[in-house]
Amino acid sequence: MLTSNKAILGELFRDNPAAIASYLTEKMSENDLDAARTGLSLVMQAQNVQMLARDAGLRRDTLYKTFGGRIDPHLSRILKLYDALNVRAGVVPANPSDGLTRPSSMIADASNSFAEQLTKALAGNCFNEAVLALREVAFSQNVSALARASAIQRRTIYKTFGGTVDPQLSRILKLFKAMQLRFVVVPLLPRSRPPRPKLGRPLKASGT
Repeated sequence: MLTSNKAILGELFRDNPAAIASYLTEKMSENDLDAARTGLSLVMQAQNVQMLARDAGLRRDTLYKTFGGRIDPHLSRILKLYDALNVRAGVVPANPSDGLTRPSSMIADASNSFAEQLTKALAGNCFNEAVLALREVAFSQNVSALARASAIQRRTIYKTFGGTVDPQLSRILKLFKAMQLRFVVVPLLPRSRPPRPKLGRPLKASGT
């Protein structure tokens, strides 16, 4: 049964950025770490992981460890995975009907402005630009109020989003939940990259 399910996922998500983007957007919609990790893990395992690791610039075992669904992945590796999958992250305001409360210092249309700023920084899957944008957005707030709303200690916000460390996904999701933001995933234009073979190890070239 597990093999069958994996094959079905492979057919759905392999080399299909549009399907991947739609699925991950759904999994990221509630800013829930477990749902996000599950989505990233299933999409990763649906690919030929050895070739995906090559495209992401990561070791195969690192890819399995990071996106196996058990640890809290860091932003830099998520962006590398997205680039290899030919998708990118974006940010939009969260649904106001979810009952979340913004920190009192935020103006009414701030979520739209922050979403646009973060989406622009994430457009190229560039880690440095993304980290700087997260820093600007987080520190534009009253950090004490943001700490209360996000359930992250004030000093942890300064450390995590200070622009010098690789933030974990869980803390980004908590920040977004407090600021009524959420991730979306968008497919990129097709690249001239050879399609990955089906699940399993890639075939060796003849004569090797």
